[in-house]
Amino acid sequence: MAEEAPQQSTSKLDNAGTLLQSVSTSLTHEKVSILPGHEPDYSACTFCLWQEDHTLGNALRWIIMKDPDVEFCGYTAPHPSEPKIHLRIQMYDGLSAVDCLRKALSNLRDLFNTVDRSYKHSLNNDDYPREQDVDVRAAVDETLRQRGFPVEGDDEGMDLS
Repeated sequence: MAEEAPQQSTSKLDNAGTLLQSVSTSLTHEKVSILPGHEPDYSACTFCLWQEDHTLGNALRWIIMKDPDVEFCGYTAPHPSEPKIHLRIQMYDGLSAVDCLRKALSNLRDLFNTVDRSYKHSLNNDDYPREQDVDVRAAVDETLRQRGFPVEGDDEGMDLS
């Protein structure tokens, strides 16, 4: 008889806003899981976000800290070789850190969609600031000439011996 692999319990968030316990026998990771050590009422939790880095971590921390019901929010990348971040959320008055994360993800998605629409609108209507392009090579060559240095292509009057 083959020995069964030990079952590993992980937490995940569902769409209805409740916390479900799932049993996973594979080595694949949930996108978002709650690490051990959370408060029984989920008012303080550390979430593990797989395949994410400082890009999402800092944006989430910023948007979560805008919520006046949040006591603390911080994130860390446990190790550079691990593709995950840990996000800690602590709420005032026993409010749910799970709901706070869900709301923050929704707000961040709305913000990104707004920026994307505005960017595409500006691009399509040629309504964006323009800068005059500078010929860097010509500017460097002119500076070198002013300081008495030879410039490639200026053979007249230069003693290259």
